[in-house]
Amino acid sequence: MKRIISIILGLAIVTSIFANGAQEQNTNKKKLVFWDKSEYVQDYNVLSKQHFDEFCAENNIDGEYVIIPPNDLKQKLLASIEGGNPPDIIVTDDFSAKQYAGMEQLLSVDSVMNAVPFTTAAKNIVQVTNGNFIVPMCILAPAMYIRADKWEEKGLDLPTTWDELYETAKVVNDPENDFYALGYPMGASGGGDAEAMCRSIILSFGGVPIDENGVVTINSAETLSALKFIAKLYTENLCPPSAITWDDMGNNTAYGAGSVGVIQNSGSVFSQLQKENPELLAKTRILSYPSGVAGAFIPTGGNVFCAFKNGESNDLAIEYIKSFFEKDFYENLLTKMLGMWQPTITGVTDNDFWKDPINSGWLESSKHGVNNLYPAPSTDLIANAFSEQLCVKAIQQIVLNNVDPQIALDNLEQSFKDTLGQ
Repeated sequence: MKRIISIILGLAIVTSIFANGAQEQNTNKKKLVFWDKSEYVQDYNVLSKQHFDEFCAENNIDGEYVIIPPNDLKQKLLASIEGGNPPDIIVTDDFSAKQYAGMEQLLSVDSVMNAVPFTTAAKNIVQVTNGNFIVPMCILAPAMYIRADKWEEKGLDLPTTWDELYETAKVVNDPENDFYALGYPMGASGGGDAEAMCRSIILSFGGVPIDENGVVTINSAETLSALKFIAKLYTENLCPPSAITWDDMGNNTAYGAGSVGVIQNSGSVFSQLQKENPELLAKTRILSYPSGVAGAFIPTGGNVFCAFKNGESNDLAIEYIKSFFEKDFYENLLTKMLGMWQPTITGVTDNDFWKDPINSGWLESSKHGVNNLYPAPSTDLIANAFSEQLCVKAIQQIVLNNVDPQIALDNLEQSFKDTLGQ
């Protein structure tokens, strides 16, 4: 009996040792926390979580994948930063990421940027003045929506330059039947769409609002030509009269109603037409923004990765971000986003998906992407100058108040200098 009791006690001790060992091993397991933003295309979060789980399993990591609505992410993240316990990785928009970089909260991602073949356009989006802290995950390029049927009815080629757009718009325009060739919002009360469009045209004409050193250089012959060009789209009635004060939703509404022939917008309109008006979508072509004498410049944003230096697992965070750009996974993910996400790396577009005319316009548009402040450095003051929509206000002076374009440009230059303290 004593022998049996001894054997039982021995087995219990051995079991306890193994159990404690397993518990200790589990306690010592590294943890990786990833806050991902929710997307309207559910395949993204499904595939992203699957990839994250596989990475954690392969590396014996205790992974935590959390989906957070974009509108809640910033507040939740700022609270975690203040509390000293941020996640290891997040996905957010490039504008918010630059704020976190300015707060000196982000981990250097030099090793990611050196290891992954990012495109020039992708690098432009995440540029900050003091190093590499943001990894471009996808480009969300806006594009030009055009009623191809209206141009074809007149025997016109689809425009590729601003001058071609202007000349063909005059032919297509039909205000007497409530159809305007162009539907560009120019209201200073909206978001950033109108300001981005103005800067796109200024850059393509050869103007530079603020140079790479942060110096105001907007008062030039090239910018003056651009302002005159933009203004005549309204003064010659190629846009609806109300468009000069439209907010960012005005063009969406007008295009969906079939009352305008061209808008510039993100994939949101594409997605809406797919669901609500496939007949109109079938008449629509997606093209890159037109070019000018200096080329095409498309103010573009994107989704980005950030890794926080106060996270618990810095090395693992960097390795996970690198793994996200494995060719097969990344290429497949982009196709699930239906063309509205464009790649940030080379070597993933030689396939039938991107050769499809429905998607090729988005891809071409993304190649000309620059950040909203380009070529200026990304600073709080310069970002504030963009948010003030100073270029939009200059156009409104010309169109609504009949201000001489050169005087409007002089005023614009002074507004930039006042905002930047120059």
